[in-house]
Amino acid sequence: MGEWGSNEIEELKSLYRENNVPSDQLVKRKVGLDSFAATFNSRVGSGVVFTSEEIADRLFKLRKSGKLPRIRR
Repeated sequence: MGEWGSNEIEELKSLYRENNVPSDQLVKRKVGLDSFAATFNSRVGSGVVFTSEEIADRLFKLRKSGKLPRIRR
């Protein structure tokens, strides 16, 4: 289980913007979410691995708090 610090959250938001897929669509596709998680973990590179479920949960919390950029398709 990973620890969410400010660096991890900023990296998550950055990757989310680059990915350009709305969070509700991203979390519905297991393969896409797993790929997103692998990319995120390689970027963070802290030796701590965040699971796809942890990442989906954090994206949901950021979206609900208005801290996740809007992506429209």
